[in-house]
Amino acid sequence: MDTIEKSPAPPAPDVNLDRPAPRRTGAARAEGRTRPLEVLMVEDSENDAMLLRIELERAGYRPHCARVETPAAMIDAFQRQPWDVVIADYVMPRFNGLAALALTRQRGLDLPFIIVSGHITDDTAVAAMKAGAHDYVMKDNLARLGPAVERELREAEVRRERRRAEEKLKAESAFRQAVERSVPSGITAVDLEGRQTYVNPAFCKLVGWTEEELVGARPPFKYWPPEDLEAIGNALAGVAEGNGPPGGIELRFRHRNNRRIDVLLQITPLTDSFGNVSGWVSSVSDITERKRAEVRLAAEHAITRILTNAPSLPEAAPSILRVLRESLDMTLGTLWMMGRGEQTLRAVISEYDNSLAKAREFADERQPAGFTIGCGLPGQIWRERRPLCLRDLAEEPGLVRRELAARVGFVSALALPIQSADEFFGVLEFFSERRLEPVPVLLNMMAAIGSEIGQFIHRRAAEEALRRAHDELEIRVQQRTADLQLAHTRLKAAVAERQRLEHELLEITDKERRRIGLELHDELGQTLSGVALMTKGLELRLAKQHEDAAEDAAKIHSLVEQTITRTRGVAQDLATLELRETDLPSALANLAGRARELFGISCRLKSTGSIPPMDTNAVAQLYKIAREAVTNAIKHGNAKRVTIELTSVPDRITMRIQNDGLPFPDLESGLTGMGLRIMHYRAHLIGAELQVKGLGGHGTLVACSMPLGSHLNI
Repeated sequence: MDTIEKSPAPPAPDVNLDRPAPRRTGAARAEGRTRPLEVLMVEDSENDAMLLRIELERAGYRPHCARVETPAAMIDAFQRQPWDVVIADYVMPRFNGLAALALTRQRGLDLPFIIVSGHITDDTAVAAMKAGAHDYVMKDNLARLGPAVERELREAEVRRERRRAEEKLKAESAFRQAVERSVPSGITAVDLEGRQTYVNPAFCKLVGWTEEELVGARPPFKYWPPEDLEAIGNALAGVAEGNGPPGGIELRFRHRNNRRIDVLLQITPLTDSFGNVSGWVSSVSDITERKRAEVRLAAEHAITRILTNAPSLPEAAPSILRVLRESLDMTLGTLWMMGRGEQTLRAVISEYDNSLAKAREFADERQPAGFTIGCGLPGQIWRERRPLCLRDLAEEPGLVRRELAARVGFVSALALPIQSADEFFGVLEFFSERRLEPVPVLLNMMAAIGSEIGQFIHRRAAEEALRRAHDELEIRVQQRTADLQLAHTRLKAAVAERQRLEHELLEITDKERRRIGLELHDELGQTLSGVALMTKGLELRLAKQHEDAAEDAAKIHSLVEQTITRTRGVAQDLATLELRETDLPSALANLAGRARELFGISCRLKSTGSIPPMDTNAVAQLYKIAREAVTNAIKHGNAKRVTIELTSVPDRITMRIQNDGLPFPDLESGLTGMGLRIMHYRAHLIGAELQVKGLGGHGTLVACSMPLGSHLNI
């Protein structure tokens, strides 16, 4: 290696000690140790440095040496490269071993430092060792140099490993502490005896006690609520036995200010190097808000179910107050409502634990006259129309019942309006022995519940109004139905009376026709027969006398005979009330034949389709309608041609009588005669439709259409 520094004084300059050294002894070669070694020599003698190098080679090293003899040269050597070992002469003209040792320590280097000297006493050696030298070797016994270097190299490595382990441990400890401080969850540890051995800052903040107050404590711990000691002990015992739930256990802790905290514990066993359980570590998460949110959500759902099944608010109020009081951990709940037509809130019902005498006292001494708008907490809610949370009742100077609340131990209050849109109904008011915080989530929930109850009241009021309207409508419908039934009864009576009159009219008509027929047959017929006999006698006398008038008398006799025949036919037609034929086509065919015979006109029947058998009443009425139409056509219309058409289609039969005479007046005309009206009455009796209309200047059509229905003779 090149010389690091040359001394300016007369002594020989530093020598490169890397030139080949003498051969190693056979023992050294046999060992075959050629480990590289960076050696810094603080030596003023080049020869002594050479001897040291040779001895290191004999010890099995491949040394790379540099010699310095001043502090500046030593500092430069330290800056230039790292070294494995420092070998220093104890006494030199410009430098010495103790100064070199101090320089090495100043730079924070933990290098094996061996002092080599030809003249050193035991006291000097001890002083050097106390100053930090690792060993010393006498120049007259350099054989110790190799083992000393090897030993010190091993110890230096051990020291380095220890430092690395300590630094790693420090880093891990710092990292763990940083993690523990940054993690929001609390962390605790206990030994097998249950003694608390560790708590992190987050846990201390969670429960309110300091680390000094918690570490070393034994169960039951300060943060265990007295009322939950048994439940906590059983839960932790189950975890120790391996029966804990996989998702952790939910418990309730106590804060230093006596506030209750819901927590989730995740417990893991601590094991030693042999795998034995040496304790337990727990991760503690604050789930108070989550539990409160779950309770509030359950309360909202419960209130919705209560309102769904309740017919009115007074019936639902006890259950609503109980659900809200228990879910919000309140002591007393009261419902204030406005009476109908009043402007005062009055207490309707209070809900509390019957075992709490102070709650009963407060409820019994509540404002008897009620509250007007702006008066007391209910009146303040009425005025502001929003939920309010009074954190500390003692700080509310305007509270009417502040002294009473302080006497019974109430600390906070919570109230919400019951309203729907712009309509205000009342107030729900709660008092608590613990301090409440006006968190927005709670106030929003209260506003939603008040709105839901208000909508329920509005809906029930609308349903009640609808029910009353329905009842009134039902009464009116019943009255109207009774009126309609009475009118229907009267109408039926009128229809029955009309039908009776129509039947009576038809019977009178038929009787009158018979009477006229009988009179024609009995009186007029006999008279005409007498006239016929007299004219015949006159004809015979005149013929005997050979008078020309005999021929005229014969003509008169013939006319009288014709009149008698026609009169007998008319009389027989008028006097006959019952049909001999039981089917309509035969009756109408007989009618057409008699018209031709009596009146000498063209009258024929046309039948289309299969005419089903019908009851006698329908056949009789249709026949009489046809007879009336034919008679009117001949007598009043002077018809020479009459056609009767009978057509049958499914469920209906149609009869048409058409003539070529003068037109008839229609049924709606004021000129309608009795014959046409009787035809209409007959059609009405059998449920048929009758139509009479003229066919231009000549001819009339009478059409009667009847549904078969119940008229079929089956």
